[in-house]
Amino acid sequence: MKKSFILFFGLIIFNSCSILNIIPSKKIHKIAFENIENKESCDFIFSDTTNNEYLRKFRNEYKIEELTREAETDLEKIFIVLNWTNSRWEHSGSNTPKKPDAFTILEEAKLGKKFRCVEYGIVAATALNSIGIPARTLGLKTKDVEETRHGAGHVVTEAYLNDLKKWIFIDGQKNLIPFLDNKPLNAVEFQKAIFFNKEKIQLRSINKVADKNDSESYIKWVGPYLYYFDASFDNRKDYKINRIKCNDKSRLMLVPKGAENPQVFQRKYPMDYLIYTNSYTYFYKEPKIKQ
Repeated sequence: MKKSFILFFGLIIFNSCSILNIIPSKKIHKIAFENIENKESCDFIFSDTTNNEYLRKFRNEYKIEELTREAETDLEKIFIVLNWTNSRWEHSGSNTPKKPDAFTILEEAKLGKKFRCVEYGIVAATALNSIGIPARTLGLKTKDVEETRHGAGHVVTEAYLNDLKKWIFIDGQKNLIPFLDNKPLNAVEFQKAIFFNKEKIQLRSINKVADKNDSESYIKWVGPYLYYFDASFDNRKDYKINRIKCNDKSRLMLVPKGAENPQVFQRKYPMDYLIYTNSYTYFYKEPKIKQ
């Protein structure tokens, strides 16, 4: 009788959590986007590495050029930087740095502080930009981002490969890059592969490929986050800079066709900084370098 009561009580709690949307749904949705040019689209701006004081200081202080000297391709450099970023601290889902910049994050990490996915994204993007590889932090959000109270977002980095003329997804927290048919994927390609070619995906790090169990575990975890995607228009790294906006908005969100444009993050944080688009072509346009 006692065990039955405990089970019944547990089911009530579980169902209450589901009703209240405390955590996001684990469902992976089939999504699609438009492939159309937008003549009025704004650029994604990145720093000129050579003339940028902030990036030059970062590159020299953390010896990023020396770290990647033996790499023959940008993809090899990305793997090295990804692995380096992942090794700087242990993950914590609650700690935040005093300031959201790579120098502050790494200085506090030296003192033993642990950080979130956000900070892995910032450090990886800064390190890559410091050696001339355009990289941006990418916000991932679940379909129920407005209703759930916790865990509706994840942050990764996307880097631009000039030789392939494409963006690729890199997860600093998990130290991996997804591949399909030996080609690195961006976030939307990764989502599509999960839905249609999950068994063929390879999750690679600098010196290994994830085994089947680890791959399935990561895909099951990250899949629901691959619904809404957002990135900053101005990705320049500097101490003092007037940020460029697009129609007074700082970020672009890629929204699946037929989906609502979310206005609130986790019930209480207004997302009034977004421009919304269904255009895959717009979201994945080439980066523009600006001094």
